[in-house]
Amino acid sequence: MVVLLVIGFTLIAIGVSSYLGMRRYEALSVSPIATNSAYQLKVQDMNIPDGIYFSPTHSWTHLETSGMARVGVDAFIQGLTGVLSSIRVPEKGSVLKQGDPLFNIIHEGKSLEISAPISGKVKNVNIDALQNMRMVHNDPYAYGWLVEMEPENWEADTQRLYLGQKTKTWLKTEISRIRDFFAYSFAPQDAEAGTVVFQEGGDIAECALAFSGKGLWGSFQTHILNEANSELTA
Repeated sequence: MVVLLVIGFTLIAIGVSSYLGMRRYEALSVSPIATNSAYQLKVQDMNIPDGIYFSPTHSWTHLETSGMARVGVDAFIQGLTGVLSSIRVPEKGSVLKQGDPLFNIIHEGKSLEISAPISGKVKNVNIDALQNMRMVHNDPYAYGWLVEMEPENWEADTQRLYLGQKTKTWLKTEISRIRDFFAYSFAPQDAEAGTVVFQEGGDIAECALAFSGKGLWGSFQTHILNEANSELTA
């Protein structure tokens, strides 16, 4: 009898979880802006560790005591993509300049190119992280680092990056920029320029890109990541 009760409760829990998951998918597939706070990407809840430099193209770097710089993909972009399917990284020995293509992050066949936050030579690749995307998603700044680089010009490169309070200020601006991008991308063709078509009080939905098509990913690459990279390397 007890076994049957346990099985019954388990089946109910699975059913409720599936139903809520479907409702979430329906809500977020309609719009990348959410008014329900349960669906919103809460940047204030994201950990911004001390000593981490952030690139406007959503890569990060940290200088280890060994002199090597660990590099990865930040939590904010992963909040938009959801848990990634895979990440392509350069081979050991690759020499890159700040702003060169570094990572190709992939979610169910859709991809974004993330550029290098610093110049240098790739010395090591974190195979464990590349085999466990949930590790990269849940702990991007520690176990989820992706490559180690031997910096070529650390001091000059990091002058173009964000650290500490500057990171928080940049993220606020980035949120507004991306929200505007989504609003204009989903505006009706006959809408006037500058018209906001989403409900007031809405914010960027968690996993907004995960529920979007390849076309929007391509536009995000062009208008968000590439534009930021142009400013980084100007």
